[in-house]
Amino acid sequence: MMHSSALELDHSQDPLSHVISLAYSRSTNSTGDTKACLYIQNQLKSVGIESRYEYFSFDTPFRILMRLIYLITLTYLVFYRLLLIIAFYFAVKYLFATTRNFSLTRKEESKNLIATIPAERKRRKRPVAIISAHYDSFSANLPYRLQNVAFFLFRIIIFPYFIITMSFSIIILTEPAVPILSEFNLGELIITSSLFEFAIVLIIFLLIYDTQKSKGAIDNASGVAVLIELAKLIKKYQIENYDVILLFPGTEEWGLIGSKRYVKRNHKYLSENYDLDRSFNINIDMVGSYVGMIQKRSLFRKHRHRHEKHKVPLNDIIDEVSSDLNIEYTKDLHFITPKTDHKSFNKLASKTKSKFQVVCFHSDKDSKYIHSRLDTPDKCSSEVLSNAISLIFNTLKTVDSII
Repeated sequence: MMHSSALELDHSQDPLSHVISLAYSRSTNSTGDTKACLYIQNQLKSVGIESRYEYFSFDTPFRILMRLIYLITLTYLVFYRLLLIIAFYFAVKYLFATTRNFSLTRKEESKNLIATIPAERKRRKRPVAIISAHYDSFSANLPYRLQNVAFFLFRIIIFPYFIITMSFSIIILTEPAVPILSEFNLGELIITSSLFEFAIVLIIFLLIYDTQKSKGAIDNASGVAVLIELAKLIKKYQIENYDVILLFPGTEEWGLIGSKRYVKRNHKYLSENYDLDRSFNINIDMVGSYVGMIQKRSLFRKHRHRHEKHKVPLNDIIDEVSSDLNIEYTKDLHFITPKTDHKSFNKLASKTKSKFQVVCFHSDKDSKYIHSRLDTPDKCSSEVLSNAISLIFNTLKTVDSII
């Protein structure tokens, strides 16, 4: 095992400098998003690591909802010729920049940045370590906890309401065949209720979504900084038995879309080419004022002896490495874990029916800063970032040595 002091000497760059360089809005499909990808790509290229883009298109929840609302609106237009709604539709679509971005005409596009550092020993069906850190950011007008409350209320109130409204719209289509329905004046009822729903959705959207406030330092320039410096160390001190895939997913803030697409597109390839029973994902999402890790039964498994074939007790090894290096890290206990890219890799284990393990570094107590103007580089420190790098790299070297 390498020692922490050796790692400190080998850092080619202070990890905090990456956080500072990436401290700007990196919202999905924006100029900042592309700028961040180019920055990461250039950092990897500077030490001889080639990377590639994996492009994908997607629908945001707001785009899907707006399309459904448009569908209801068009239903009314067919039957009632409501010119007022036409005017309202075009006013919203073309006068407000944030809603225009979620138009009916095209999907959003994003990308993952992927690099692979092959193992020194080129054995068939060797294990793989996938290390991930999303590069996109999100800005909001509400504090993070209130955002979660708003989205929760949205799911339990607005969606059922919307389903009921859609049901009434379908009934309207059958009205000529069922004359008795005309007595209830369903058209007027649905028009009123749908305009109400449209207004509520628009208010929630404009209250929550903001394109510029957050610099995304903790979430997740910090994780990107850690992964960039890890990549440089792995390139210099090659891992003998594990291929290492460096994954920088896009669109994490819109529902883990980048990592989900990666798993969906690559799970068969990974299963056919790697021993997933001895493989794992380390996801890095927020390394702020301390080194934290999400703790849940599905992530922190019971102790296994090292001689057991195809079983790497990753959480135990992290404990041992942190003790050897005298690096403190906090296990944040959650009944429901935060929504980060590690959940996509939990699904990889399920899809491949393997013992693929997943851990997630996440400074949960720093959530009070994220998605707001408070998420700035001064909330991060070189010491904490370096500790995370040392802890993860030495964990990789230890796992590699006991295979």
